[in-house]
Amino acid sequence: MIDEFHVMYMYKKIQAEAATTDMKTLEQLLKKFRQVVAERREEYYQEIDEKKAQKLRAKRLQQLIEKMRRDRVSPEDIYHS
Repeated sequence: MIDEFHVMYMYKKIQAEAATTDMKTLEQLLKKFRQVVAERREEYYQEIDEKKAQKLRAKRLQQLIEKMRRDRVSPEDIYHS
């Protein structure tokens, strides 16, 4: 998930630096800030995708178990054979 504390820290750091530094340094700091935000965003979306994939696998497994029950096949019989 996006680390809001880190993002806010970087934002406040940028504000503090803006008062005492030149444009080149500010541009470098903004570049770093954007990079951190992009990395956090990517991690967040990967986490969401993993959760969706896990839910889909669980749903498919549940459907398979239901089909097996309708066909009177026990999952335990498969494990023990």
